[in-house]
Amino acid sequence: MKLHHLLAPFAALLPCTTALAATPALQGFLGCGENSLAVITQPGLKERIPSTLSHGKLTLSGGSKTDMGQRWMFATPVAVDGVTLTGFFAEDQTLLGSRIIGWGFYTQQAPKALYAQLNTLPGSNLQALNGIYARPQIWSHKQATWVAETGDDTAGKLVTDTAERILMVEPAPEGAGQGSQGMITCSVQGTVSAAMLKSTRPDLAE
Repeated sequence: MKLHHLLAPFAALLPCTTALAATPALQGFLGCGENSLAVITQPGLKERIPSTLSHGKLTLSGGSKTDMGQRWMFATPVAVDGVTLTGFFAEDQTLLGSRIIGWGFYTQQAPKALYAQLNTLPGSNLQALNGIYARPQIWSHKQATWVAETGDDTAGKLVTDTAERILMVEPAPEGAGQGSQGMITCSVQGTVSAAMLKSTRPDLAE
């Protein structure tokens, strides 16, 4: 499991928050599966993260450029399932032959409080280890699905023929804005195949 963000917390909280009352949006997102990106089409978020749907494929637009991709910071925070969202990000790039895809939310909550809240939602299954909160999975070519990653899966060796999918709670990068202190990140990194994309980010599948 690798961290690809070098991060530090950022302070100031914003008082005005819009409440998003709908089906548990974050619960669907936390699976990091084929429908996780659909969270941005829900009322309260779709107005802040422009997108179009064509032939079942969701395409994001707008936002501001970052080193890794794009971000959309909200003028007013949005409360979803007890978490105050301040923005959204989407990343997709290749470094040293490894594809890194990331998407998720910036939050007003710092990682420890965010972890505690998310673990009250079904399906999060985050693990805490030395201040890192994550749910690592590895792609099983044999089963053609994501399976829980144990220490033995990649211990002492470089994985070059598969990829990891990780749900992670981490600090927001300095300067993210809007009082952002934490992030909820879904990421896929490694040798990413069409089957992996279909089960995780079908919008990126060709």
